[in-house]
Amino acid sequence: MVFADMRGLALTYGMIIAVALAISFFIAHLLLNWLKKTDNSSAGQSKSNAITILMFGVAGAVGFFVMLVAMQPILNVTLIAGARTWMGIIAQCFAGFVSGICFAKLS
Repeated sequence: MVFADMRGLALTYGMIIAVALAISFFIAHLLLNWLKKTDNSSAGQSKSNAITILMFGVAGAVGFFVMLVAMQPILNVTLIAGARTWMGIIAQCFAGFVSGICFAKLS
């Protein structure tokens, strides 16, 4: 049943997630480049890595939140049953946060 749900949602919800994360990660990348240009301090590499990981994590969470909030007025229905309550929205945003951390670690 889980695999059937994943297959069924991959083309719809999966594509919406992909677009939302692509936009939010692109904006995070632009912000990080801007921060690097304006930062004149000689901060260590570990501080830069921590900021990068945090920035992409927050971008993933914000991307998920914007996506979930935008789906309601556009489609006039909350398609994701798990995102019908605040706890569900927080859980989805946490998934976006984790995806941002994974993206930052892998890229």
